[in-house]
Amino acid sequence: MAKITAIHGGGDWSDATANYLVLPEGIDAEKEVEKRRKWYHEEYVPALKRKENPKYIDMMEWLKNLGAREPMKEELEIVEDF
Repeated sequence: MAKITAIHGGGDWSDATANYLVLPEGIDAEKEVEKRRKWYHEEYVPALKRKENPKYIDMMEWLKNLGAREPMKEELEIVEDF
């Protein structure tokens, strides 16, 4: 069964974003975060330094490239407490 996964971005309260995706079976979001970080540091940043103008891929796009999708309205309820 697919799960809805929350992707929290920013790392601090100045950009405390939350995005939601439905991941296909077998996709481990935490492992994919590590793979993307490795790509970022080992491929993206060096290409920038070489002035190659590489395409940036954020975590949402990374997971969508693996088959993730945004949840339909009936699949997700968000309740805010503030």
